[in-house]
Amino acid sequence: MHVFGLGVQTPREPGHATEPCGIYRIAAVGWRAYDLMVHAPESRPTRLGDVLYRNNKQVLVSEDTWGGLVQSIALGDQLALHALYARMHGIVFAWIRPFVSDRRAAEELMLDVFHDVWRTASSYNANDDTVVGWIMSQARSRAIDRLRSEQVTPSLLPAIETVVPPQTDLGRQSTSLWLQLSRRIAAETGEEVLVPLPEGRTEPDWQEVAPGIFCKLLATDRTRHRVSMLVQLTPEIAYPPHTHAGVEELYLLHGELMIEDRKLYPGAYNRGEPGESDQFVWSRTGCICVLVTSTRDVLRQVTPGEGKRSI
Repeated sequence: MHVFGLGVQTPREPGHATEPCGIYRIAAVGWRAYDLMVHAPESRPTRLGDVLYRNNKQVLVSEDTWGGLVQSIALGDQLALHALYARMHGIVFAWIRPFVSDRRAAEELMLDVFHDVWRTASSYNANDDTVVGWIMSQARSRAIDRLRSEQVTPSLLPAIETVVPPQTDLGRQSTSLWLQLSRRIAAETGEEVLVPLPEGRTEPDWQEVAPGIFCKLLATDRTRHRVSMLVQLTPEIAYPPHTHAGVEELYLLHGELMIEDRKLYPGAYNRGEPGESDQFVWSRTGCICVLVTSTRDVLRQVTPGEGKRSI
């Protein structure tokens, strides 16, 4: 696995731990979430898609819908860009916020990301990435450029934000920021600034797929067996051990997350390759991340007492 971003820290050696109860302790409820996720009495699902779709009551948004927006953007459709902006700008802003010192700079960086989406839409290839993954990759490139230009060392740990509850949406920026972006585009194209009509709610609801594990399915690609989603772990909850069927990309928005022996903070990026396995994924604080992965990821069953760690 490869980890990028602000706030990646190797755990302290035994004897130097300052966190209560030890960073490797997993509460029993975390392992109960494992058990319920991979030991469903009705169907005993072993793949991620089985768990996500088993009791989902929402209308799933197809990856083709997102891809159609990108195709329209490539043809110069600002309304399509605004549709993507409305769905993703709060997520992008939350991920890049740790890279800059103040909110205004983060807003400018977020606008740069969507300006890049506008300029590069014609190069998007659905075979290479989901739309959510492609947008987050643009954000990652902008963040790397920012670090290099300011010669910032990404080892400084940002403050850990309080994780928002599953019923609360990620913060959205004001319409005035969209107008700034539209003015940039109008200056390049000579078109009018787009003043959009107010949109209704664009995010799906959180769904509890196991005790303490919530998901928002942003886009589902049934053909390529991929899903783009927000995942929330409540405090001291573990995500099941799993093996990647394809590339897995994780962007941490809020809270702390342990993956094996690495601690991730907001602004971190983690990539898992096909065939690799994650045996230990756990959050002491609770966390929210963007996860782009295969619905064919295999969730491994956990035997009683297996995998618990302590210092």
